Amino acid sequence: MATLNVMRWGDRGAPKTMVALHGITANAGAMTEPARVLAARGWQVIASDMRGHGESTRADGDFSFDSLLGDLAENLPAECNVLLGHSFGGTLAQLGVLRGIFRPRSLLLEDPVSHFADKATPKAMLDWDEANLPHTIDGILKLNPGWSRLDAAWKLLSMQQISFDDARAAFAGNAPWDLRGEAATLAKKLPTVWVLPEVSRFVPADDTARLKREAGERSVVVMPNVGHSIHRDATEAFVDIVEKLGAGTWFDR
Repeated sequence: MATLNVMRWGDRGAPKTMVALHGITANAGAMTEPARVLAARGWQVIASDMRGHGESTRADGDFSFDSLLGDLAENLPAECNVLLGHSFGGTLAQLGVLRGIFRPRSLLLEDPVSHFADKATPKAMLDWDEANLPHTIDGILKLNPGWSRLDAAWKLLSMQQISFDDARAAFAGNAPWDLRGEAATLAKKLPTVWVLPEVSRFVPADDTARLKREAGERSVVVMPNVGHSIHRDATEAFVDIVEKLGAGTWFDR
């Protein structure tokens, strides 16, 4: 079992808690901007560095779903008001809820990786990132103009902390997987919202249409003018969804 580095924002006695799972090659600091806003509004936010990411240990180097989920079960609370999963964190959030590891009151999936048909695709994505992502704050901001400098600094740090071989072991090593058929199950199990950019490399248009059919129109939010990290590109709009899910009002008509 890996010992995960855990970050917290807000009062430990806050009436509402969000647990956040970051994406591949990121770290808990990726959640800083929405976490700071939520903490100022009376929430507690808890996020951990995934095994082999950030300041967490890599333990025995096993990056299987079972090991990744086991780490989360040991280091994070099972119950919270909102469970947020971003990207590969969205994969783990879905699996965690389906397996009963997490028992949140609501689930927020931010451009989640619900499907890979093979190992080659996720490997190629990480190979490109390793070779091409900039290694300066200004370079990261040029690629992501909607981010704050703090966001870019956390991204830069996360890339210094990660071994891309470990990231490939998690991202490509677990492939293929397909959670698209579980959308209706999740939506029936608990209030669930998918937040997506208009153009997503993980949730293409056909999958978005399927989500709307199977989980319901209100369960799918497609935001304009954002990239993969919606919580960074449109923090206030993203936090608004979190708060309405936490209040139980998102699905009110």
